[in-house]
This record gives sequence, C-alpha cells and structure tokens, in this order.
Amino acid sequence: MTTPRLYGLSLPQRLLLSLVVGMIGMLLLWSSARLWIEWQWFAQFGFSGVLLLRWSLQLAGLGVGLALALGLQLWLGHLWRLPRHAPERHTLPPLAYGGALTLLAGLQVVSLTMVLWLARRLLLAPFDPSRLHGLISLEQPPSLPMLLASALLLLALLIRPLVTARLVAGVLGAAGALALARSWSLWSVALVALDAGIREPMLGADISFALLRFPALAFLLTLLSCLLVGGLACGLWGLLARPPQLSDGRFAGFTPPQLLALRAPLAALALVAAAAFWLGRHQLLLSTVGSVPGAGWFDVHVSLPLRSLAALLALALAVVILVPLPRRGLRGAAISCTAVALAATPLLEALLLPLVQVLVVKPRELERETPYLERSIRATRHAFQLDRIASRNVNPRDRLTRADVVQGHATLRNIRLWDSQPLLATNRQLQQLRVYYRFSEPAVDRYALRHSQGSGRQQVIITPREMDQAALPTTARTWLNRHLVFTHGNGFTVSPVNTSGPDGLPEFFISDLGASTRVQGSRQLGISAAAVRAGIPIGRPALYFGALSSPYALAPSKVEEFDYPQGDENFYSRYTGTDGVRIGHPWQRLAASLYLSEPKLLSQGAVTSSTRLLLRREVRERLRTLAPFLRFDNEPYMVSVQLNGDSKPFSRAQHQYWIVDAFTTSRTYPYSAAVPGDPNIRYLRNSVKAVVDAYNGSVQLYVSEPTDPIIASWRRLFPGLFQPLWNMPEALQAHIRYPLRQFELQTAQLLRYHVTDPRVFYSGDDVWQVPMEIYGNSQVPVRPYHISGQVAGRQQPEFLLLQPLTPLARPNLAGWLAARSDAPHYGELLLLRFPSQTPILGPEQIQALINQHPMISQQFGLWDRAGSQVIQGNLLVMPVGEALLYVEPVYLKARNGGLPTLTRVVVSDGTRIAMEETLEKGIEALLDPRRSSLAAKAPPVVGGATTAAEGTTAPEGTTDP
Repeated sequence: MTTPRLYGLSLPQRLLLSLVVGMIGMLLLWSSARLWIEWQWFAQFGFSGVLLLRWSLQLAGLGVGLALALGLQLWLGHLWRLPRHAPERHTLPPLAYGGALTLLAGLQVVSLTMVLWLARRLLLAPFDPSRLHGLISLEQPPSLPMLLASALLLLALLIRPLVTARLVAGVLGAAGALALARSWSLWSVALVALDAGIREPMLGADISFALLRFPALAFLLTLLSCLLVGGLACGLWGLLARPPQLSDGRFAGFTPPQLLALRAPLAALALVAAAAFWLGRHQLLLSTVGSVPGAGWFDVHVSLPLRSLAALLALALAVVILVPLPRRGLRGAAISCTAVALAATPLLEALLLPLVQVLVVKPRELERETPYLERSIRATRHAFQLDRIASRNVNPRDRLTRADVVQGHATLRNIRLWDSQPLLATNRQLQQLRVYYRFSEPAVDRYALRHSQGSGRQQVIITPREMDQAALPTTARTWLNRHLVFTHGNGFTVSPVNTSGPDGLPEFFISDLGASTRVQGSRQLGISAAAVRAGIPIGRPALYFGALSSPYALAPSKVEEFDYPQGDENFYSRYTGTDGVRIGHPWQRLAASLYLSEPKLLSQGAVTSSTRLLLRREVRERLRTLAPFLRFDNEPYMVSVQLNGDSKPFSRAQHQYWIVDAFTTSRTYPYSAAVPGDPNIRYLRNSVKAVVDAYNGSVQLYVSEPTDPIIASWRRLFPGLFQPLWNMPEALQAHIRYPLRQFELQTAQLLRYHVTDPRVFYSGDDVWQVPMEIYGNSQVPVRPYHISGQVAGRQQPEFLLLQPLTPLARPNLAGWLAARSDAPHYGELLLLRFPSQTPILGPEQIQALINQHPMISQQFGLWDRAGSQVIQGNLLVMPVGEALLYVEPVYLKARNGGLPTLTRVVVSDGTRIAMEETLEKGIEALLDPRRSSLAAKAPPVVGGATTAAEGTTAPEGTTDP
C-alpha cells in the first residue's frame, strides 16, 4: 500500500514542513512583538524617528554584509567550476604542497576566529569603547573550546574539502554581516562627522578624523581583510585539496582561467593592505611606546616614512596584479619583488625600533623628544579641558583673623558638617520607615531658602526614598506585589549640611512621608518652614523612576498600588502618569507577554484598557537605551523644583526630576595620554545633561558642550534627540552641577599635566598626588567635596566642587582645584597654587596633628572605651578670607547599631587646633584661645552607648602644634 501524498509530499515530509513553518511563524511573531514594544516605547517620547533610523542603519549594514557574503559564495562557485583542461602552471611538490595546505587551513581558522569574535563582541556590547581593530582577538591565549573547534574544522577540511570550505566562507560572510550591522554606531557617525577646527600637528588632519573616522576605518579594514584573507584561503583550499590531489600529496598547478579569477581578490587584498599601512600612519599618533604619548622622534623620523613607503608598495602590488604586462613572466617577477619589499618594510621597522631607541634617541632623549612632549602636553590638556583652568598663585597668611572671618562670612555659614555616609546611615534608621524602602545615594545641592543678600543659597543633602522590591519579605515577593502593588517609592528627605539638633542628629527641612510629611525651618539658619515649602515643593512625590534597579510595572490596573504607610494603616493610589506602553487590548498583551516572557499577561486579570507597561525604570538604563553612544557614569541626583512657563515635555504639576550627566569619550585623541588605569579614555567631555521625570518618565537630553565634535556629529545624525541647554527650564538649570566623575578624571590628569614646561615634565620632579585622610578607621584618598564658598574676591558664595592636592611623596598642600557650578560661571575650573618654598600643611599633616594632640586623642580614647565608635569625617580645606581653614566633623556611634551623631567639630588654621561642639565655637576658639574647651561634658550617645564620665573636662583646646 503506498503512502498517501499531498502536493507531492509524504506524511513525514509534511510533518517536517509544518514544524519548520511553525517555528518560522513563532520566530516572526516573537520578533514582531519585540519590535512593536520597542517602537511604542520610543514613540512615547516622540523619538520613533530615532529608532527607525537606527533600525535602517543596522539593516543597511546587514544588507551590505550579506551582499559581500553572497559575492564571496558566487566567486567560490565560479572559481571551482573553471575548466582544468588548459595547461597548468605553478605546480607544488609534496613538501611545498603540505606547507601550502597548512598555511591555507591556518588562514581560514584565524580569519574565522577574528570575524566570529568581532560579531560576538558587537552582538553583546556594541557600544563598548575598547578597540575593535587589529589582531585583538588573538592577543589572548586560545581557550580549550576554541582549540577543539579548530581541530574539528581542520578534520572536516580534510574529509570534505569543498563542502567545508564553502561552509567556512558562509559563516565568515554571515558573521561579517552581523558585525557590520551591529557596528552601525562606528561607521554611521563617521559618515556625518563634523570638523572640530583643530588640526593635529604631524599629518594635519582635523581632530574629528581621529575621534570619529579613524576607529570606523580601522574596524572596517580589519573586517574586510579578514573576509578577503578567509575567502581567498577557502577558494585556494578548494583548488588544492580537491581529489585526487589530496591523496596524491601534490598539486598539479593552476590553469590560466584560475589565475585570472584570482587576480581581482588578490588585488583587492593588496589595496586593503595599502589602506591599512596608510591608516597606520595615524595609528602613530596614539602610540604608547617610549616616553611620549603619541608619535615621538622614532615614529616621525623612521616609522612614518616606512609606513608611507609600505602603502605605496602595496598600491603598486595591486597595480601589478591587475594591469596587463607586455611580456610573459614579467608579472610574476614584479609581484615577487614588490611583495618581498612590502613584507620587509614592517619587519625593518620592528628591527630598527630597539636599535634606534638605544643608539640614537636615548643618549639625547630630552633634546629629541622635547617638541613631541610639547605636543603631548598641549593635546592632553585640551582633551581633558585642563587648558581652561584659571590658575592663581596664593600665599595664605599663617593664622586666621577676625577680618578673615568677616570677609568669609558667607563661606562659613554653609560649611558642610554632614558627610553623605553618616547622614545616609541615620536616614536609613530614622526615615526609611519600612523594609521595602531604600534611600539611594544622597546628593549635595543648593536651594534658594534664604532671602538675605550676600548669603547665597542654602546647601542641603537631598535623599530620595525609593522602592526596593528585593527587600520585600520572601512570602510577599509575589508577581502581583512586585509588578502591580509595590510599584513606586515615595518622598525624600532634605537636611541642611551645616547644623545638627540638640541630640547631635541631623536636622530635617523635609522628613517623613504621606500625610505625615513634616516641613520645618531652622532657627540656627534663620530659615522658616514657609521658605522651605516655597523653595522645595513636594507636590506628588511618588517615584516611579529612580536610581535603583526596578522591575517593570503594570499601572494603573484593577489592583490598587501601595502609596505610603501611615502608622499601621497603608494608603493606596493609582498611576495617572503619561509613561508606558499601552497593553489594554488582547494583541497588546500578547506582544508584552512575548517581550517579557511572561505568560501571566496573556489573561486579562487585573489589566484594564488604560493599563500601561512601565519599562526601564532605572534612569540610567532608560537613557542608555535612548542614547547608547553616550556614557552615563555619574550617579543620578534628584531635584525638587517648581517649573514655570513653557516646560515641555515636563508637566508643571510635577516637581521631582532626576538629572544625569552624560559623557562623550574617545581612546583615539592624537598625542593625548590615557587616564591612568583606563586606556579607553583619552578624551572627555560632559556633553549632555539629561533630565528624567521621576513620576511620568519623560526624558529630555540637553547639549551642554555644543563645540564637542562627537556630540555635534551625533546631533547631526539624530537632530530630534537633543535640545540646546538653554531650552532646559530655568528651575532645573539652577541645579545642574559639575559632574563628579569628570572632575575626578581631570584631577587624575592634572597631577602630571599641570606642568607645561616639557623639561620639567620630563624630569618628573613636579608631580602631584591626591592626599590621604583618615575616614572612620581607614586611611583613604581625599575625595572631592562640595562647599558653598567665595572665589575670586566675590562676596556672593558659589556652589563649588573641591579637591586639595599635594606634591608626590610630600604631604604639604600644593594646590586646590575648584569646579564652579553656578551660572554664569558654570564649568569654569579654578586652581589655587600654593608656594612651594613656604610649607602649607596638607590634610594628612593636619589629621596627624589632630590625632596626636594629647587632649583630642584622650577624648577619642574615652569615647572608644565607653562603648562608642569615633568616626572622623571628611577633612575640608577651604580659603576663608586671606587664610586657610581646615574643618573636620567628628561623629560618635554606638558599636552595636547606633546612630551617627555629630559630636564635635575640629578646626584648624594650620598653626592652631580647636575641638568644640559647634563650628562657631571652634572658630572663636581659634581666634581667642581662652574661650576654648576641648572636651566639656560629653553628650549622651543615641543608640544605647554609654556616655563619657560626668564632669570630664579638658584644658584649653587651642594650642600651637
């Protein structure tokens, strides 16, 4: 009995066909769901055009790559089908034949490894700033799986030479197409790159060529050379290893049609080599060999001419391969001579490098390298904007005087006594309120709470209270609770940085949450509760988007969302914001279910027609999805402001916003030195200020460095994605601040590159370092800190980010770098340089004097023995009038879970030290030693620690060290 057939197919064939069609249908459905969700997510911001262009660029790259792959397959078929009856030339005896096969197999393995590595890296991390060109994938030793795969590939090449070679070529082409599609951010921005108007001194190219076009060209040449080498190796393998030659152990030779077919790819490979050598001239500008970052004496006088010669030889080789020659045999001789000369050129450069360095450069290194050191110093300073630093020499007086106090009154009124970590620890115990709340990183900011002239804005620490679903009890960590009930954080705390309560705990301008939210003023600061309400609006402080990682949320739904607790009662609300992808219809729920791999969304359940899917609720993840070519390395910080006028796309009814700094970086800025420990950063700009609505999720990117060629080129590619900084609402502009990450990287470069004289730079005798300090019980580098201080003789205090600096291996204060954050001086850097011939005590020396002071160390010992732990806070160094003032807060904490309390303040002017209960008393003690008391009766320690002995006193607290 015959098997029934339908449309000429047997039953097993129909089943197999149905399975294949079903799998393809599921793949298309899954892909369509993902594309639709992504489209809707971008559309909510009005950025659907951005996503469409990104998809179009990737499809264009994929199309070009697949066209190359198809061309390679067609060429292989053409080459292997050529007739073999014509006379054959270039035969190979057994030994040469074995060597040729080994070489061809190795080239296939290496090319395939390179392209697969590129494709894998670009697939997983397409915006990783690390280098993507050269033999980078071969720099690491091969892994065991790679060795096994290579062995299997070699075995398959011997067993089925033609089939395996064609398969290798197919994988090469497919991986190359994937790499070309995923590298769209490299080549697309290179196509629209704008000139910076600055030219590098060796080759005269615009800086934008090095920043944007060089990485793209280097990557494309690497990819193209791998495809050409691999494709040629596959083609030649098919000719050499076809039966019966493999069994005979010798190659019968090429026919003239085969040699003719090999000319075009060989000439193309020679042209790629010419382009690589020519581009290698620009690679010299990034050299790290020798004492000069960038091209040094050897690079300019030896490497540059040799690489130019190699490029010309490779170009000549391509011409010799392609152009008809008058006599037979002349082509082979010309190709051999040119190829030998070409191969000898890079070998000659490698051999000359150590010889010339030792015999020519080293004996007169300073003289020969001085012009290139000047280029490197100038380039590094420009790449990190150190050339914008306004430098001032100052010689502070030895002692603080009352005239200095009067002159620096505005600075003293805002001196920061609370560090972020003790305040965060106190907040977590007093204000976290529930286990599922968590305070994210505290942010130092300033608000207009004072109305007196000349006092400036009040410096505060604001800490958002976010939802941490991972902290829910295990029994409550259900899908419903995580995605529909516990959807958002609520509220924030605001504390002045320069006061404490009678118990030593921080004061709060804003504390608690919900109906119990308390808004208070400060008698010490002369700030009323009404001024706080007006200056820091609260409104609807639900935080659906924040700095902490959060899962997706479904809101609003039939299930009420937890809003805030009130005693033993919980209050609930529903989301009314504008963010999210609508999933009210069944097909929308199907798309969301496939996107999230969540079958629960297939049933309507608690979902309503107005339910939205809130995705990417961590603000930096949100921004990286919109602008993945930017780096969001700085911590987000929240502000609470009242927007006025035209504030689109933000709502005037909303007050809480996240501000995130975005950076453009490059590893290819000519002559610039890389940041110590990070070779990927040779150029840095804080080019974008991003704002995210904490409730609605609205996003806007504002360009803060329009002259940066990288962001200017991205803005040209995606014009609708960015707005100029002046379009940012004024209320938000008042709270932008100099990025901590940028300041730290600039400081790291300034340690060496404050020197502009190449002779002094070469000698290395004027290198700075970041001083150390004792924080708690550990010695750590002094981190930059914010203060409100007076600079450049201005009476109005400014919001500053400061970093003291000391000479290498010497603790004396050498400099004091300040970044200004207030308009109209935002972004300006000021360096106060102290005289080297007059020792100015640095933070390490002041802390040593504090800890070895008999009365202070005795008091610290008493507290430590009484069951408490002494925490020495950040030591601040700041100019006050014509003198320097050192301020260190001292916190006390019970060893077993106590609250850090501000117990004492240690002050010094470099010649005297005082420790008092308040900053004001400490300064008075410096001015009048008779009013000082180092250790009056110690206050009780909150948290269960015992107090110091009643009536313990100490003698005068101001002494000359």
